[in-house]
Amino acid sequence: MSTNKLYKAYDHLEFDMTERTENLYASFDKLLQISKGVQSELLRKLKPSIVISLKWRFDYLIKTMESPFELEADVEYWIRTLETLGTLGHLDWFNMDEEEISIDPWKRTAEGFDYGWTQTTEGKKFDASRPIAEDRTMQMLEMLGGTNYVAGKRILDSGCGPGRYIDVLRQYNPESITGMDQGKRLINVLKERFSEDNRIDIVHGTAEKLEFPDNSFDFVLSNGVIHHTSADLQTMIKDHARVLKSGGAMYIMLVGKGGLELKIWEFLRDFLYDVPMPSLINFFGESLSPLRMQGIVDHMYGEYQETGREEFEGWCEDIFSSIERVPGVPGLDVTPEIYKHDPYFKARFGDGNLRYLCYK
Repeated sequence: MSTNKLYKAYDHLEFDMTERTENLYASFDKLLQISKGVQSELLRKLKPSIVISLKWRFDYLIKTMESPFELEADVEYWIRTLETLGTLGHLDWFNMDEEEISIDPWKRTAEGFDYGWTQTTEGKKFDASRPIAEDRTMQMLEMLGGTNYVAGKRILDSGCGPGRYIDVLRQYNPESITGMDQGKRLINVLKERFSEDNRIDIVHGTAEKLEFPDNSFDFVLSNGVIHHTSADLQTMIKDHARVLKSGGAMYIMLVGKGGLELKIWEFLRDFLYDVPMPSLINFFGESLSPLRMQGIVDHMYGEYQETGREEFEGWCEDIFSSIERVPGVPGLDVTPEIYKHDPYFKARFGDGNLRYLCYK
């Protein structure tokens, strides 16, 4: 048996992954610790290349269903590289002035999204990312009985971002769509984007506390929003249910708990603490697709609250009359239904995405 085949065989043996997971986490922690000890403008300029190489490597291992623990060799490579940079600290040209950088992670998330989403979805870039919303929306509507479900409905897109879901849903004759977001730049972009459709109302607000009367909407959408805030998640879900009419439905998506992917995102956010988002976007320019850049905005600058699947389902069962799992779209989403044949799913993703339709 060749060496490669032998390694493949070992990869698919049943083994306890806990130790390997802890070793990989420790490698990330070591890389982060070393990076914060190297006060170098050169390192700051290297950081975008480092984070994108690690993220792409992890994505490749997902697509090929290979062991996620192969990433450890990549992390070790960058550890050695940064250790070498650290030995050059005596050179005056290499050093930069030390400064205390203290950034509220939740404020950084809000401000980063406001800037990042406007930059990565402007003009034709919006069209490039719209199919994601279309695929997910069609899956939701099929579960709700088809596109006719939208007709005559009052809809809230809470944390609407660049308005992709608004643009898809308005095709199916709703009575109205309210798009709400906390980003002031985004609000201005959205008002211009939908200025000719009088069914669409764009308002400034936050998902942490909705400023709408009870029973205002027939359908509420919260796609990957409330986990980016520091407020209590269960309280926010109750508040969204409050504005939903009896008999209405809410679609909600949150990140689950655990898994290597969330650990990588956490590392990337900490690693880029001193790299402003405009610098990162300018660094890559047009070399990355709009979808890649949107992933960077979300994963590398967005703080997350993790939620266990059982805990989340318990909340929703107390709040709603019934709930239904949404399987997600292959190639876009991370759910047990999509990755049912991946032996490393739990190690890679923990609970995966929590995608649900909740009925009041």
